[in-house]
Amino acid sequence: MIVNTMRMNIKKYGWVVILFAFVVVSCGKGQKARIEGTFSGVSKDTVLLEMISARERIVVDTTLTDRKGFYKFKVNLPENAPMFFNLICDGSTIPLIISPGEKLTVNSLCDLGRNYTVKGSENSQLLREFNTFYNQSVSSLDSLSQLYLSTPSDKQHEADKKKVLDQYLKEYYRIKREHIKFILSNANSMAAIYALYQRLPNDTWLYNETSDLIYYQTVADSLSARYPTSSRVMALQNEIDQRKKTIDLIQQISTLEGNDSLSFPEIELQDVGGKSCKLTDHKGKTILLDFWSLQDTHSSVNNAEMKELYKLYADKGLVIFQVSLGDEKADWIATVRGQKLPWVCVYDPKGATGIAAMSYNIQSVPANVLINREGKIVGRNIFGEELKNKIAELTR
Repeated sequence: MIVNTMRMNIKKYGWVVILFAFVVVSCGKGQKARIEGTFSGVSKDTVLLEMISARERIVVDTTLTDRKGFYKFKVNLPENAPMFFNLICDGSTIPLIISPGEKLTVNSLCDLGRNYTVKGSENSQLLREFNTFYNQSVSSLDSLSQLYLSTPSDKQHEADKKKVLDQYLKEYYRIKREHIKFILSNANSMAAIYALYQRLPNDTWLYNETSDLIYYQTVADSLSARYPTSSRVMALQNEIDQRKKTIDLIQQISTLEGNDSLSFPEIELQDVGGKSCKLTDHKGKTILLDFWSLQDTHSSVNNAEMKELYKLYADKGLVIFQVSLGDEKADWIATVRGQKLPWVCVYDPKGATGIAAMSYNIQSVPANVLINREGKIVGRNIFGEELKNKIAELTR
Protein backbone atom coordinates (compact mmCIF):
# COMPACT_ATOMS: atom_id res chain seq x y z
CA MET A 1 0.00 0.00 0.00
CA ILE A 2 1.25 3.47 -0.78
CA VAL A 3 1.55 5.45 2.44
CA ASN A 4 -0.09 8.87 2.66
CA THR A 5 2.99 11.14 2.68
CA MET A 6 5.66 8.81 1.24
CA ARG A 7 8.32 10.73 3.17
CA MET A 8 11.67 9.11 3.81
CA ASN A 9 14.91 10.46 5.27
CA ILE A 10 18.06 9.96 3.24
CA LYS A 11 19.96 9.20 6.42
CA LYS A 12 18.05 5.92 6.66
CA TYR A 13 19.91 4.58 3.61
CA GLY A 14 23.31 3.08 4.24
CA TRP A 15 25.97 2.47 1.64
CA VAL A 16 25.09 -1.23 1.63
CA VAL A 17 21.60 -0.42 0.33
CA ILE A 18 22.95 2.01 -2.23
CA LEU A 19 25.51 -0.48 -3.54
CA PHE A 20 22.77 -3.12 -3.73
CA ALA A 21 20.68 -0.68 -5.73
CA PHE A 22 23.32 -0.49 -8.46
CA VAL A 23 23.07 -4.25 -8.85
CA VAL A 24 19.25 -4.17 -8.99
CA VAL A 25 19.09 -1.44 -11.63
CA SER A 26 21.21 -3.50 -13.98
CA CYS A 27 18.84 -6.47 -13.71
CA GLY A 28 15.52 -7.01 -15.42
CA LYS A 29 14.62 -6.67 -19.06
CA GLY A 30 11.91 -4.05 -18.75
CA GLN A 31 11.67 -1.02 -20.98
CA LYS A 32 13.65 2.12 -20.28
CA ALA A 33 12.66 5.58 -19.08
CA ARG A 34 14.58 8.73 -18.24
CA ILE A 35 14.23 11.27 -15.45
CA GLU A 36 16.21 14.48 -15.23
CA GLY A 37 15.87 18.00 -13.94
CA THR A 38 17.24 20.68 -11.67
CA PHE A 39 16.73 21.14 -7.94
CA SER A 40 17.61 24.81 -7.51
CA GLY A 41 19.68 25.52 -4.44
CA VAL A 42 20.74 21.89 -4.07
CA SER A 43 24.42 21.54 -4.95
CA LYS A 44 26.43 18.32 -4.82
CA ASP A 45 23.67 16.53 -2.91
CA THR A 46 22.49 12.93 -3.12
CA VAL A 47 19.33 12.09 -5.07
CA LEU A 48 17.75 8.65 -4.66
CA LEU A 49 15.37 6.98 -7.08
CA GLU A 50 13.07 4.59 -5.27
CA MET A 51 10.76 2.10 -6.98
CA ILE A 52 7.53 1.10 -5.24
CA SER A 53 6.05 -2.20 -6.34
CA ALA A 54 2.93 -3.91 -5.02
CA ARG A 55 5.04 -5.74 -2.43
CA GLU A 56 8.08 -3.62 -1.64
CA ARG A 57 9.93 -0.38 -2.06
CA ILE A 58 13.58 -0.35 -3.02
CA VAL A 59 16.22 2.17 -4.06
CA VAL A 60 17.15 1.38 -7.67
CA ASP A 61 19.64 4.17 -8.35
CA THR A 62 21.44 7.10 -6.77
CA THR A 63 23.26 10.12 -8.12
CA LEU A 64 24.68 13.50 -7.12
CA THR A 65 23.44 16.85 -8.33
CA ASP A 66 26.01 19.07 -9.99
CA ARG A 67 26.78 22.60 -8.80
CA LYS A 68 23.62 23.92 -10.42
CA GLY A 69 21.42 21.20 -8.96
CA PHE A 70 21.11 19.16 -12.16
CA TYR A 71 20.61 15.39 -11.95
CA LYS A 72 19.53 12.57 -14.28
CA PHE A 73 18.55 8.90 -14.17
CA LYS A 74 18.03 6.09 -16.64
CA VAL A 75 15.87 3.30 -15.32
CA ASN A 76 14.72 -0.12 -16.53
CA LEU A 77 11.05 -0.74 -15.80
CA PRO A 78 10.45 -4.40 -14.86
CA GLU A 79 7.10 -4.56 -16.69
CA ASN A 80 5.37 -2.94 -19.63
CA ALA A 81 3.10 -0.77 -17.51
CA PRO A 82 3.35 2.43 -15.43
CA MET A 83 5.29 2.03 -12.17
CA PHE A 84 5.40 4.09 -8.99
CA PHE A 85 8.64 5.85 -8.06
CA ASN A 86 9.90 8.40 -5.56
CA LEU A 87 12.60 11.00 -6.12
CA ILE A 88 14.20 11.61 -2.72
CA CYS A 89 16.55 14.49 -1.96
CA ASP A 90 17.39 16.61 1.05
CA GLY A 91 14.72 14.92 3.19
CA SER A 92 11.93 15.59 0.69
CA THR A 93 10.04 13.22 -1.61
CA ILE A 94 8.51 13.73 -5.05
CA PRO A 95 6.16 10.87 -6.06
CA LEU A 96 6.11 9.89 -9.73
CA ILE A 97 4.36 7.42 -12.02
CA ILE A 98 6.67 6.45 -14.87
CA SER A 99 5.70 4.57 -18.05
CA PRO A 100 8.05 2.79 -20.47
CA GLY A 101 9.65 5.17 -22.96
CA GLU A 102 8.84 8.35 -21.05
CA LYS A 103 11.34 11.16 -20.62
CA LEU A 104 10.44 13.13 -17.50
CA THR A 105 11.69 16.55 -16.52
CA VAL A 106 11.22 17.22 -12.81
CA ASN A 107 12.36 20.60 -11.51
CA SER A 108 11.98 22.07 -8.05
CA LEU A 109 12.56 25.23 -6.06
CA CYS A 110 13.16 25.39 -2.30
CA ASP A 111 10.58 22.96 -0.82
CA LEU A 112 11.24 20.03 -3.13
CA GLY A 113 8.25 17.93 -2.09
CA ARG A 114 5.69 20.69 -2.68
CA ASN A 115 7.11 23.29 -5.03
CA TYR A 116 7.97 21.22 -8.09
CA THR A 117 6.96 20.85 -11.74
CA VAL A 118 6.86 17.73 -13.86
CA LYS A 119 6.73 17.35 -17.64
CA GLY A 120 6.69 14.33 -19.92
CA SER A 121 4.31 12.18 -17.86
CA GLU A 122 0.57 12.68 -17.73
CA ASN A 123 0.25 10.26 -14.79
CA SER A 124 2.84 12.16 -12.78
CA GLN A 125 1.16 15.47 -13.55
CA LEU A 126 -2.13 14.07 -12.24
CA LEU A 127 -0.30 12.84 -9.15
CA ARG A 128 1.06 16.33 -8.52
CA GLU A 129 -2.43 17.82 -9.02
CA PHE A 130 -3.90 15.43 -6.47
CA ASN A 131 -1.15 15.95 -3.89
CA THR A 132 -1.43 19.74 -4.15
CA PHE A 133 -5.16 19.49 -3.46
CA TYR A 134 -4.71 17.02 -0.61
CA ASN A 135 -1.89 18.83 1.18
CA GLN A 136 -3.91 22.04 1.14
CA SER A 137 -6.99 20.17 2.37
CA VAL A 138 -5.20 18.55 5.31
CA SER A 139 -3.75 21.92 6.29
CA SER A 140 -7.21 23.51 6.15
CA LEU A 141 -8.76 20.82 8.36
CA ASP A 142 -5.90 21.02 10.83
CA SER A 143 -6.33 24.80 11.16
CA LEU A 144 -10.06 24.42 11.85
CA SER A 145 -9.42 21.62 14.33
CA GLN A 146 -6.91 23.77 16.23
CA LEU A 147 -9.35 26.69 16.20
CA TYR A 148 -12.08 24.46 17.61
CA LEU A 149 -9.80 23.20 20.40
CA SER A 150 -8.67 26.73 21.29
CA THR A 151 -12.24 28.07 21.55
CA PRO A 152 -13.39 27.93 25.20
CA SER A 153 -16.08 25.37 26.01
CA ASP A 154 -18.39 27.65 27.94
CA LYS A 155 -21.84 29.14 27.40
CA GLN A 156 -20.42 32.43 26.17
CA HIS A 157 -18.52 30.78 23.32
CA GLU A 158 -20.99 28.01 22.51
CA ALA A 159 -22.16 29.69 19.28
CA ASP A 160 -18.57 30.32 18.16
CA LYS A 161 -17.63 26.70 18.81
CA LYS A 162 -20.67 25.47 16.90
CA LYS A 163 -19.77 27.75 13.96
CA VAL A 164 -16.23 26.32 13.79
CA LEU A 165 -17.60 22.78 13.95
CA ASP A 166 -19.97 23.51 11.06
CA GLN A 167 -17.09 24.95 9.05
CA TYR A 168 -14.97 21.87 9.79
CA LEU A 169 -17.69 19.46 8.70
CA LYS A 170 -18.46 21.46 5.57
CA GLU A 171 -14.78 21.44 4.60
CA TYR A 172 -14.40 17.76 5.49
CA TYR A 173 -17.21 16.65 3.20
CA ARG A 174 -16.10 19.00 0.42
CA ILE A 175 -12.71 17.29 0.48
CA LYS A 176 -14.35 13.87 0.42
CA ARG A 177 -16.42 14.83 -2.63
CA GLU A 178 -13.42 16.22 -4.50
CA HIS A 179 -11.35 13.17 -3.58
CA ILE A 180 -13.91 10.76 -5.00
CA LYS A 181 -14.44 12.99 -8.05
CA PHE A 182 -10.71 12.81 -8.82
CA ILE A 183 -10.73 9.01 -8.59
CA LEU A 184 -13.76 8.55 -10.83
CA SER A 185 -12.60 11.17 -13.35
CA ASN A 186 -9.18 9.51 -13.68
CA ALA A 187 -10.11 5.86 -13.18
CA ASN A 188 -8.02 4.83 -16.21
CA SER A 189 -4.86 6.39 -14.73
CA MET A 190 -2.50 4.85 -12.19
CA ALA A 191 -2.91 8.12 -10.28
CA ALA A 192 -6.35 6.84 -9.28
CA ILE A 193 -4.73 3.92 -7.45
CA TYR A 194 -2.56 6.36 -5.53
CA ALA A 195 -5.61 8.45 -4.62
CA LEU A 196 -7.56 5.37 -3.48
CA TYR A 197 -5.14 4.80 -0.63
CA GLN A 198 -4.86 8.36 0.64
CA ARG A 199 -6.72 9.17 3.86
CA LEU A 200 -7.44 12.28 5.81
CA PRO A 201 -5.77 12.09 9.25
CA ASN A 202 -7.27 9.26 11.36
CA ASP A 203 -9.76 8.20 8.67
CA THR A 204 -10.11 4.46 8.22
CA TRP A 205 -12.08 4.57 5.00
CA LEU A 206 -12.14 6.67 1.86
CA TYR A 207 -15.87 7.11 2.48
CA ASN A 208 -17.19 3.98 4.18
CA GLU A 209 -16.48 0.26 4.13
CA THR A 210 -19.13 -0.67 1.57
CA SER A 211 -18.95 2.22 -0.90
CA ASP A 212 -15.14 2.18 -0.89
CA LEU A 213 -15.33 -1.20 -2.59
CA ILE A 214 -17.30 0.34 -5.45
CA TYR A 215 -14.58 2.94 -6.12
CA TYR A 216 -11.83 0.33 -5.87
CA GLN A 217 -13.63 -1.92 -8.36
CA THR A 218 -14.26 0.96 -10.78
CA VAL A 219 -10.55 1.74 -10.90
CA ALA A 220 -9.55 -1.92 -11.15
CA ASP A 221 -11.93 -2.52 -14.07
CA SER A 222 -10.70 0.57 -15.97
CA LEU A 223 -7.02 -0.21 -15.46
CA SER A 224 -7.35 -3.95 -16.13
CA ALA A 225 -8.59 -3.14 -19.62
CA ARG A 226 -5.67 -0.79 -20.20
CA TYR A 227 -2.86 -2.63 -18.36
CA PRO A 228 -3.91 -6.31 -18.11
CA THR A 229 -0.44 -7.53 -17.02
CA SER A 230 0.29 -4.82 -14.42
CA SER A 231 1.28 -6.28 -11.04
CA ARG A 232 -0.11 -3.18 -9.34
CA VAL A 233 -3.54 -3.65 -10.94
CA MET A 234 -3.55 -7.36 -10.11
CA ALA A 235 -2.67 -6.56 -6.49
CA LEU A 236 -5.57 -4.11 -6.37
CA GLN A 237 -7.99 -6.78 -7.64
CA ASN A 238 -6.67 -9.27 -5.06
CA GLU A 239 -7.32 -6.76 -2.30
CA ILE A 240 -10.85 -6.18 -3.61
CA ASP A 241 -11.51 -9.92 -3.55
CA GLN A 242 -10.29 -10.14 0.06
CA ARG A 243 -12.43 -7.18 1.11
CA LYS A 244 -15.48 -8.76 -0.48
CA LYS A 245 -14.92 -11.90 1.57
CA THR A 246 -14.61 -9.82 4.75
CA ILE A 247 -17.79 -7.87 4.02
CA ASP A 248 -19.65 -11.11 3.25
CA LEU A 249 -18.50 -12.53 6.59
CA ILE A 250 -19.62 -9.41 8.46
CA GLN A 251 -23.01 -9.55 6.74
CA GLN A 252 -23.37 -13.21 7.75
CA ILE A 253 -22.57 -12.32 11.36
CA SER A 254 -25.02 -9.41 11.23
CA THR A 255 -27.75 -11.74 9.95
CA LEU A 256 -27.16 -14.06 12.87
CA GLU A 257 -27.12 -11.15 15.30
CA GLY A 258 -30.46 -9.98 13.95
CA ASN A 259 -32.08 -13.38 14.53
CA ASP A 260 -34.87 -13.27 17.14
CA SER A 261 -33.27 -16.13 19.06
CA LEU A 262 -29.93 -14.33 19.33
CA SER A 263 -28.69 -10.88 20.36
CA PHE A 264 -25.92 -8.50 19.35
CA PRO A 265 -22.61 -9.23 21.12
CA GLU A 266 -22.58 -8.09 24.74
CA ILE A 267 -20.20 -5.42 26.04
CA GLU A 268 -19.84 -4.98 29.78
CA LEU A 269 -17.33 -2.36 30.90
CA GLN A 270 -17.00 0.31 33.56
CA ASP A 271 -17.88 3.99 33.19
CA VAL A 272 -15.97 6.95 34.68
CA GLY A 273 -17.53 6.30 38.07
CA GLY A 274 -16.59 2.63 38.11
CA LYS A 275 -20.16 1.48 37.47
CA SER A 276 -20.56 -1.60 35.28
CA CYS A 277 -22.52 -0.84 32.09
CA LYS A 278 -24.01 -3.43 29.74
CA LEU A 279 -24.76 -2.76 26.10
CA THR A 280 -27.74 -5.14 26.21
CA ASP A 281 -29.39 -2.97 28.88
CA HIS A 282 -30.38 -0.70 25.98
CA LYS A 283 -31.97 -3.40 23.84
CA GLY A 284 -35.16 -2.13 22.24
CA LYS A 285 -33.68 1.28 21.49
CA THR A 286 -31.65 2.62 18.56
CA ILE A 287 -28.02 2.20 19.63
CA LEU A 288 -24.99 3.96 18.18
CA LEU A 289 -22.03 1.92 19.40
CA ASP A 290 -19.00 4.19 18.98
CA PHE A 291 -15.33 3.21 19.33
CA TRP A 292 -12.76 5.95 19.86
CA SER A 293 -9.38 6.82 21.34
CA LEU A 294 -7.73 9.98 22.63
CA GLN A 295 -4.89 9.21 20.22
CA ASP A 296 -7.25 10.23 17.42
CA THR A 297 -6.48 13.94 17.08
CA HIS A 298 -9.94 14.63 15.70
CA SER A 299 -11.79 12.82 18.48
CA SER A 300 -13.03 16.06 20.05
CA VAL A 301 -14.51 17.18 16.73
CA ASN A 302 -16.16 13.79 16.24
CA ASN A 303 -17.61 13.97 19.75
CA ALA A 304 -18.95 17.45 19.06
CA GLU A 305 -20.67 16.13 15.93
CA MET A 306 -22.23 13.31 17.95
CA LYS A 307 -23.46 15.81 20.53
CA GLU A 308 -25.53 17.45 17.83
CA LEU A 309 -27.01 14.06 16.92
CA TYR A 310 -27.69 13.28 20.55
CA LYS A 311 -29.55 16.56 21.06
CA LEU A 312 -31.77 15.79 18.09
CA TYR A 313 -32.58 12.14 18.73
CA ALA A 314 -32.01 11.24 22.41
CA ASP A 315 -35.65 11.99 23.21
CA LYS A 316 -36.66 9.73 20.30
CA GLY A 317 -34.85 6.71 21.67
CA LEU A 318 -31.24 7.11 20.53
CA VAL A 319 -28.61 5.68 22.88
CA ILE A 320 -24.91 6.33 22.32
CA PHE A 321 -22.67 3.71 23.92
CA GLN A 322 -19.08 4.86 23.53
CA VAL A 323 -16.07 2.62 24.13
CA SER A 324 -12.60 4.07 24.68
CA LEU A 325 -9.87 1.72 23.43
CA GLY A 326 -6.50 1.53 25.12
CA ASP A 327 -6.22 5.07 26.52
CA GLU A 328 -4.73 5.97 29.88
CA LYS A 329 -7.68 5.75 32.24
CA ALA A 330 -6.98 9.05 34.01
CA ASP A 331 -6.70 10.91 30.70
CA TRP A 332 -9.91 9.29 29.45
CA ILE A 333 -11.85 10.24 32.59
CA ALA A 334 -10.58 13.84 32.39
CA THR A 335 -11.59 14.09 28.73
CA VAL A 336 -15.07 12.64 29.25
CA ARG A 337 -15.71 15.05 32.10
CA GLY A 338 -14.03 17.98 30.36
CA GLN A 339 -16.07 17.54 27.17
CA LYS A 340 -19.22 16.82 29.24
CA LEU A 341 -20.16 13.82 27.12
CA PRO A 342 -23.83 13.09 27.88
CA TRP A 343 -24.01 9.44 26.81
CA VAL A 344 -22.73 6.13 28.17
CA CYS A 345 -18.91 6.24 28.21
CA VAL A 346 -16.99 3.07 29.07
CA TYR A 347 -13.35 2.10 29.00
CA ASP A 348 -11.48 -0.98 27.73
CA PRO A 349 -7.78 -0.90 28.70
CA LYS A 350 -7.06 -3.83 26.35
CA GLY A 351 -7.86 -1.70 23.31
CA ALA A 352 -8.02 -3.55 19.98
CA THR A 353 -7.29 -6.87 21.72
CA GLY A 354 -10.19 -6.49 24.15
CA ILE A 355 -13.42 -8.44 23.86
CA ALA A 356 -15.39 -5.31 22.86
CA ALA A 357 -13.27 -4.52 19.79
CA MET A 358 -12.85 -8.17 18.82
CA SER A 359 -16.58 -8.92 19.10
CA TYR A 360 -17.35 -6.20 16.57
CA ASN A 361 -14.27 -6.68 14.35
CA ILE A 362 -12.88 -3.20 15.08
CA GLN A 363 -9.50 -2.73 13.40
CA SER A 364 -8.99 0.99 13.97
CA VAL A 365 -10.74 4.11 15.23
CA PRO A 366 -12.92 6.04 14.70
CA ALA A 367 -15.42 3.24 14.10
CA ASN A 368 -19.07 2.72 14.87
CA VAL A 369 -21.87 0.16 14.70
CA LEU A 370 -25.55 1.07 14.39
CA ILE A 371 -28.10 -1.28 15.99
CA ASN A 372 -31.84 -0.95 15.44
CA ARG A 373 -34.66 -1.51 17.95
CA GLU A 374 -34.89 -5.19 16.98
CA GLY A 375 -31.25 -5.71 17.93
CA LYS A 376 -30.02 -6.05 14.36
CA ILE A 377 -26.82 -4.42 13.14
CA VAL A 378 -27.91 -2.15 10.30
CA GLY A 379 -24.80 -0.10 9.66
CA ARG A 380 -21.05 0.11 10.22
CA ASN A 381 -18.67 3.06 10.01
CA ILE A 382 -21.32 5.54 8.91
CA PHE A 383 -20.53 9.20 9.53
CA GLY A 384 -21.78 12.70 8.77
CA GLU A 385 -25.03 13.25 6.93
CA GLU A 386 -25.37 9.56 6.11
CA LEU A 387 -25.34 8.71 9.84
CA LYS A 388 -27.77 11.50 10.68
CA ASN A 389 -30.21 10.36 7.99
CA LYS A 390 -29.99 6.73 9.09
CA ILE A 391 -30.63 7.59 12.75
CA ALA A 392 -33.57 9.79 11.75
CA GLU A 393 -35.03 6.83 9.87
CA LEU A 394 -34.50 4.40 12.77
CA THR A 395 -35.94 6.68 15.47
CA ARG A 396 -39.21 7.51 13.71
